[in-house]
Amino acid sequence: MSLDSLPVPLTEETSQLLDLSAFYLYKKRYPLSFFIYHTHTSKALFSTLSRKDRLRAIELLENLKVPLDILPVPYKNNPSLLQIMIDSLYQLTFFGYYSEWYGYGETRLNSPAFRYLRTYPVSWTYTGYPGPSFGYRDFRGFLLKMEDLKQE
Repeated sequence: MSLDSLPVPLTEETSQLLDLSAFYLYKKRYPLSFFIYHTHTSKALFSTLSRKDRLRAIELLENLKVPLDILPVPYKNNPSLLQIMIDSLYQLTFFGYYSEWYGYGETRLNSPAFRYLRTYPVSWTYTGYPGPSFGYRDFRGFLLKMEDLKQE
């Protein structure tokens, strides 16, 4: 959802980018194989990797160990955008993992006014977050002291 909400949606290109990094990880591990990368036959290759191999594939991209001239547009020969996207993928993953999104259940796609926590999110248990604290007062301005009023 986040990548598709950009002015230029990048979901398809980013998935191709990750599949390409998985391909290069595979080629690095098995250099004599005749496996050829093609966007249709290698679709979802990244998702077949183990968690450790997914991190290794992302590190290949992060360290620019994949030829930049074969990356999909707009990443092609654009290391700055590639770095920004890798950072964004890390951030979006952490935001999703530590958010309350899971706890909203079937109301998560509603607007914020009609979104309600249905269950205690698992990530809150992992982080020790106690949950929302209702009853905190809103900020109502700065406290004025009598000395400040006497000067006027």
